[in-house]
Amino acid sequence: MVDVAAAVAVLAACGVAAQEVGPPAGWRWVPIVAVAAPVAVRRRWPVPAALTALAAAGVLLRSGIVPSYAAPGPIAAVALTLYVVTAVPVLIAGLAGAALLGPLWPTVVAVPWLTGWLVRHRRHLAEQLAEQRSARAVTEERLRIARDVHDTVAHSLSMITMKASVARHVAATRPEESAAALEVIETAGREALLQMRRTLGLLRDEPADLHALGDRDGVTMSVAGEASLPPGVRAVVYRIVQESLTNVTRHAPGAACTVDVDAGPRAVTVRVADDGGFGLRGMRERVTAYGGTLAAGPQPDGGFAVTAHIPYDDETP
Repeated sequence: MVDVAAAVAVLAACGVAAQEVGPPAGWRWVPIVAVAAPVAVRRRWPVPAALTALAAAGVLLRSGIVPSYAAPGPIAAVALTLYVVTAVPVLIAGLAGAALLGPLWPTVVAVPWLTGWLVRHRRHLAEQLAEQRSARAVTEERLRIARDVHDTVAHSLSMITMKASVARHVAATRPEESAAALEVIETAGREALLQMRRTLGLLRDEPADLHALGDRDGVTMSVAGEASLPPGVRAVVYRIVQESLTNVTRHAPGAACTVDVDAGPRAVTVRVADDGGFGLRGMRERVTAYGGTLAAGPQPDGGFAVTAHIPYDDETP
């Protein structure tokens, strides 16, 4: 619709200018229409439209059908049609034809063509950059999934393997130890299954329920303002708490643990403390990705604490 409106405007400008010179004969309307019509179809047939507009503009200005003071009408048609042309031969033909009208006319042809080329080149570079970012995001997502599966399941599977080996060796001589090992295997298997379901739930973008992570013995959880968090930040908070509790189970089974999540209008602070230790690499990568900070270290009264501070705003995903 915009191109059609522009074509009508060119037709009106050239027609009015031709009327001022004198009532044009019927054949004179042919180049007037020929210079305006290509504007309406310049995106569908760019090369024919540009060549037709160039030829018609040359006829109008060279023959005097349109006076020189009304030259902006044909010039606009030439500029609009050349803007979408990528073919260099069309530019060369336009420059050759424009040179016949005067020394300044080649500039009228070259400037819109060059402007269109620069715009298309920038758009192409932007598309390439977007593709590179998309590929990098896919790679990072694969690494995140691998890290999440390792953090949530690998430890439980290692424990199951180890306890199964112990149960096999002591089954005949010390059946009570074998039974205890089987109990550990059952507990670890249930935990691994639960953690895998939670991981798959996050991959399906299901809502992360922080309170569900606290449904285990020895965990005291305090959550404030979680609903106001952007989805991406909420997922990071969930991962930090999940990984921290997993490491509590790994390094200090049975230890008391406190989890505090305090979400403000522009940032959220997460603190997990117990008397064991934490694997920090995955948590630090997630927090840094959102421009946040992660502090970890021993507490004055013993134990270990991890504190994450993650800023966000209305545009944070």
